[in-house]
Amino acid sequence: MPFIIISAIVAILVAILALQNSMMVDLTLFMWSFRLNLVLVVLISVICGLLLGVAWGLLVKTKGMWRMRKLNEQIALLEDDKRVLRDKVEQLMKAQGGVMDVNDTSTTPTAAPTAAAPAADAAVKK
Repeated sequence: MPFIIISAIVAILVAILALQNSMMVDLTLFMWSFRLNLVLVVLISVICGLLLGVAWGLLVKTKGMWRMRKLNEQIALLEDDKRVLRDKVEQLMKAQGGVMDVNDTSTTPTAAPTAAAPAADAAVKK
């Protein structure tokens, strides 16, 4: 809403400026030279500025949207990888006879004690 109010005020100021300066002016662009009303010069300049501003805004917004889209795709891939790895950990824990809470955020899974554990420790010490 403030943008619309500011735009309206600028448009009114440009219109007042153009109406008060309605004399003819000589314009030269490269090798062309022509005579044009100052009102038209001001209005053409304002319209060109608005078009450049809109084009720049669209470019920035489009880049932001593409970046957001890429990041969302990466998040989806990482979540899939996380799910696959969680399933693998769960399968490994079941294969070892351990118990692990899948929703646990700790990094060390807890394994249930087994009878083979002391024998394995003794074999490692020898």
